[in-house]
Amino acid sequence: MDQKLEPDQALSKVLALQDEWSSSPRRKPPAGIPGQEESWNDKASLVMGRVVADVQAALGDVSSVFARPGTVLGSDGTLAERMEAFRARVNAKQPVVSVSASGSMRRWLATRDVTATSLSILTYIPEHPLYAAAVTPTTALLSDCSGSWRLTLTDGWQAMAGPLIPDPAPDYVLLPRSLEHLAPRIRRQYKEPLFPYDSSAAIVQAVLSGAVPVVVHFTEHVLDSAILPVAIGHGMIVYFRDSGTLIEKPWDASRYMYNAVQGKITFGEGLVIARDLWAARRITSILAKETQLHEQTHPLDDPLTAFILEDDDLFSFRPDGINPGEQDDD
Repeated sequence: MDQKLEPDQALSKVLALQDEWSSSPRRKPPAGIPGQEESWNDKASLVMGRVVADVQAALGDVSSVFARPGTVLGSDGTLAERMEAFRARVNAKQPVVSVSASGSMRRWLATRDVTATSLSILTYIPEHPLYAAAVTPTTALLSDCSGSWRLTLTDGWQAMAGPLIPDPAPDYVLLPRSLEHLAPRIRRQYKEPLFPYDSSAAIVQAVLSGAVPVVVHFTEHVLDSAILPVAIGHGMIVYFRDSGTLIEKPWDASRYMYNAVQGKITFGEGLVIARDLWAARRITSILAKETQLHEQTHPLDDPLTAFILEDDDLFSFRPDGINPGEQDDD
């Protein structure tokens, strides 16, 4: 304890203590915070292992659908490794299921917050479009090119004849937590901006099962993004902020995901899920303007452009000082 070590050496010494109790079943790791940390991480890992095992067992009961054994990915390897395995089986025309968790499983275990984590499930069956499902602790939504379904603990499975969403609540918008610093500015347009821990789970709860009319979702890895085709299958549109691409039909969403899985296209960054194109464009414009104003340290840094707004603003001025609404005498 009195030995003076360099910081990196001290860390390696502490980490080496983990092996002190591993050789003998009688020896237990130290109690307190280190033991609690390891215990909760183990619990979170065990959840995914159990989920994948249950999915694999369920597939054994419907093997006739696959016509050959299907592979379930999700409990082993990194996300990149599972992506390569999923892509290889798709290219080889072999049935495969990916179960991927976003958000924090450990946070849900500790708090039971239904927006803490969600499962993104993509299923490939040869000669069929991709099946996508978004699963939260209370609700599961499934979609493919032929229809959409909803599973709840109280009602079981329901086939969706059309989007069952109430009238929109215009004061609400759902945004990623990374944009929470813009909350005071966003409240000038939306009184109740929401910044959930896992936006996929919140989309299922607040948008597809609730009355929030629009959401900005920072696109995650393709295996974590089953929410894209699910949202379209349940009555929404998807608008890509950067490219302006609009996806409205389930078969277009399935094709987009399939091409992304195969590596033919780059999975888009930053999408807006909304009830209509007007709502998607409105939040896109608001975020662009408020982000620019937030990054501007002082209005006088660039006095000629600080007050140039959109053309439809009543009080907009060009750098030459002429109001666009006034006629030039020349």
